[in-house]
Amino acid sequence: MIYMLRTLLFLTLGLLFFYKNHAQTKAGENLSGKDSLEMLNQLRSLLDSLDQPTSYLFANIGIGNRLFSIKNAALNAKQNTTNLVIYSPSLGYFHKSGLGLTAGASLLNDVDGFGANQFSLSPSFDLTGNKNIAFSISYTHYLVKNKFSPYASPVQNDFYSSLRYKKPWLQPGIAVGYSTGEYKEARLKDTVIAGVRRRFYDSVTYQLKALSLILSVGHQFTFYTVFNKLDGLSFTPSLIANAGSGKTTISHKTNAIALFNFLNKRGRIPKLQTDKFGMQSMGLNLDLAYTVGNLTFQPQWYLDYYLPATDLQRWLQVFTFNIGYTF
Repeated sequence: MIYMLRTLLFLTLGLLFFYKNHAQTKAGENLSGKDSLEMLNQLRSLLDSLDQPTSYLFANIGIGNRLFSIKNAALNAKQNTTNLVIYSPSLGYFHKSGLGLTAGASLLNDVDGFGANQFSLSPSFDLTGNKNIAFSISYTHYLVKNKFSPYASPVQNDFYSSLRYKKPWLQPGIAVGYSTGEYKEARLKDTVIAGVRRRFYDSVTYQLKALSLILSVGHQFTFYTVFNKLDGLSFTPSLIANAGSGKTTISHKTNAIALFNFLNKRGRIPKLQTDKFGMQSMGLNLDLAYTVGNLTFQPQWYLDYYLPATDLQRWLQVFTFNIGYTF
C-alpha cells in the first residue's frame, strides 16, 4: 500500500508539471470559507514569526469519504455514498504572491478494484497579507477514468470563490460555486421475443450544471507553542447554510428504438431535470489543524442536514484526515 501511494505521488507530480507546461460530493476541505492552505499559511507565519507569506512546495495524503468537490460544501452535501474509504494524495506549490497549483488523485475500491479512479488539477489564488478580509478563487478540473462508475465525481469543472471578514470574533463568510460535468449509466435487459433471445441496452448520459451559494459564520481559535516552540494549533468550528440551483440534461443511446419512441411520445422519457434556487441544507463544520515543524495533521468533519422534502436520509457526514508536509 505504501509503495502504491508513493508511486501515485510521483505520478501526480508528473501531472502537475505536464499541465503547468501545457496550459498552466451526485449533485469539507473548505466548508467555512477557510481552506487548508490559508490555515497552513497562518500557522507557518506564527511558527516562523513572519508577517509576510512565504513560497513553498507541499505534499499531502488524505483519508476520508469525500467523493466530489474539494471545496464546495453544497456539492459534497449531495453525495449519496458515504461508506467508502478514499485515499487522496496530492502535491502542490504555493507562491507568496497568492498563486497556487495543486494536483491530486483519488484511490478507492471501484468497480474494477482498488486504484485511482480520477485525478484533479487546481490552479488558485489566495489574497495574502490582508488583516481584514480573506479572499480566494480557484478552478478544479477532474479527469474521470470511468464516467459510468457510481464512485466517480459527476463534476469535471468546479469554479469556487470565497470571501470572509476577519475582524469580528464571529467571522461571517460567503462563497459562490459553479460546477459542470457529466456522468453515465448503462442499463441492460435480456429477454426472449418470438423465440429469439434479445439483449437490449440503454446508455444514459446526464449533463449537469449547478450553482451554489454558501453562507457561514465561525471563529478560528489559534494557539502556538502548544507542546514546544515549533508547533501550532488551529481549530475552526463553523455553521453553514447551503443554497443553490441545478439543471440536468438527459440523453439516451439505445437499441430498443421502437420502445424508446413509444415511451418518448407519451412523455415517459425525462429529458431535463431542474432544481430552482433555494435553501438546500444546514451544516456544522469542525476543522482542526496541528503543525509541528514542516508536518501538519488536519482532521475535518462536516455534518449536514438536508432541508427539502425527501424519502432519502437527511443526515450526511463527510470526513477527511489529512497529513501534509511542506518543503
